[in-house]
Amino acid sequence: MAGPADSPFGLGGPEPAPPDPVAPERPNRTVLWVLAAAVGLLAVAVLALVAVLVLGGGGGDNDGAARPGASSATTGPTTTATGDGPGASGDAIRPGGQVQGEVRLEERSVQQGVLQRPYLVISPADPGGERLPAVMVLHGLTFDRNSMAATADWRAAVARDRFVAVFPQGVLDSWNAGPCCPPSNLAGTDDVGYLTAVAEEVGRRTDVDPSRRFLTGFSNGGIMTYTLACAQPTLFAAVAPMAGSNVSGCAPPSPVSLLHVHGDPDPTVPYDGSLTASRVLSSAPFPDVPTSVGAWAAADRCEPDPVVAEGPPGVRTRTWRNCADGARVELVTHPGNGHTWPKSPVEGIDLALRFFGIRPS
Repeated sequence: MAGPADSPFGLGGPEPAPPDPVAPERPNRTVLWVLAAAVGLLAVAVLALVAVLVLGGGGGDNDGAARPGASSATTGPTTTATGDGPGASGDAIRPGGQVQGEVRLEERSVQQGVLQRPYLVISPADPGGERLPAVMVLHGLTFDRNSMAATADWRAAVARDRFVAVFPQGVLDSWNAGPCCPPSNLAGTDDVGYLTAVAEEVGRRTDVDPSRRFLTGFSNGGIMTYTLACAQPTLFAAVAPMAGSNVSGCAPPSPVSLLHVHGDPDPTVPYDGSLTASRVLSSAPFPDVPTSVGAWAAADRCEPDPVVAEGPPGVRTRTWRNCADGARVELVTHPGNGHTWPKSPVEGIDLALRFFGIRPS
């Protein structure tokens, strides 16, 4: 917990002197300026988001052109973001884009009202006629699809493990996961609709097995992973939020396999639900992670007491067993390494792919 000299908003300093009993108490000008600046920035962000929605922009830092290494030359058929659920009808989509080494890079988009929203696809250069699993990866707040694809070695994983990696794009690099996060949640952006449309379009690819679609995400993307899994429990075979939390407290209406990976401590999305500066981004508190994952296991009708296993130094895995419909629920806690994609002593891609059954255990 923060003390007087270390406020939860990073504005800590020496304790103020007691007020003069004669002079009237004046408001703290520094606090007023900080609050005014925060309100101003928030207003600008909301106005920018409205402009993007009205004018049909794509969101993100580089929506007009992919970053080096990504192809923007191929855009396939678009679909509305209202979808009819898994396996929605539509034309089959063949891999396009540009081959770079062992992988193919492809920029695509779906239409959501007046907004054309992009997503990046990384797939094996030669699918060999196979129907491959697909993993959708949601970026964190202030990240975009391209920076998320570069956060870990997704290209090498795609080439080695032969799956299709999909990186959607949040409007202004944020996701509306209910209570979190601005500016998308303040504008009511329909990210559930957009991500459902992307997943359905991916399911129509000739190189994808629609029964093996999986979902993971980091931070705001991890929070969005929970929201989407609750809203579309049959769309993905399993989900794996990283350094996020179930801020909305939603429960899946039918069992959904879940792997939650979290550092302890995490200064941004707190493992124990304590107050951090990032609390200002959410209208609801961040929940205690073990309790929250336990609630998900209860919704999946698992046995109430998890089996605990120790792995590499400081890594602990809780596994809830005998869940309904063959679902699995695991919580992997690793030593805190800041609020970053887990790389040591555990690696996020490796954990997710093993849980998804894409990489051998």
